[in-house]
Amino acid sequence: MSDAEGPVTPPRRPPWDLRPSRPFPGPPPPRRGMSNGAAVALGLGVGAVLLVLVPVGLLALVILLRFVNIPPEPDGPPLVLTHSQLVGVWQDGQGGRLVLAEDGTFSATHVCGDYTDSRTGDSSGFGFPSTMTGPGTWESVVNTTRDRATELSTSFAPGRVSGQLTARGKADSPLLWTFIGDPDSGELCVLRKAGARP
Repeated sequence: MSDAEGPVTPPRRPPWDLRPSRPFPGPPPPRRGMSNGAAVALGLGVGAVLLVLVPVGLLALVILLRFVNIPPEPDGPPLVLTHSQLVGVWQDGQGGRLVLAEDGTFSATHVCGDYTDSRTGDSSGFGFPSTMTGPGTWESVVNTTRDRATELSTSFAPGRVSGQLTARGKADSPLLWTFIGDPDSGELCVLRKAGARP
């Protein structure tokens, strides 16, 4: 048997080399792979975890985006307006006009708003108009449960279509506003006081 085919032996050290001897490294132990059963169990476990975590993560993202993407409300703090302060002419940015009379009636000309038809359940932003024209009645209340602001409710004759606006701003520059349809759409209706009397 030649040297090439013989067993590998460590080199001989001279007698004066007094360092402690280390064992000569042998071949690495054979690697043992994962059995088929263990691989299947691991795959099923990972799949089950992903099946739970992915929908939960997506739901959390949708909720977060819903709250993050709500557009800002108009400038100014919530505002309380008296009946007499509400009476007068209010105009939106597109030329719409809402005239509130002292006796609780109003007339509207293409005025913006978030309107609901009580008979059909249709509402603005979902196929129902977001501007209205016609006469009707109005009333106001102060919301004491949330921001303490005046809320104006309008009911168009014959009382089927209604809308609601909230007061903001300052007493010398008030505005009435609402989201149109889904707040995520970012569409606002803002009315500003244009005159004390019609």
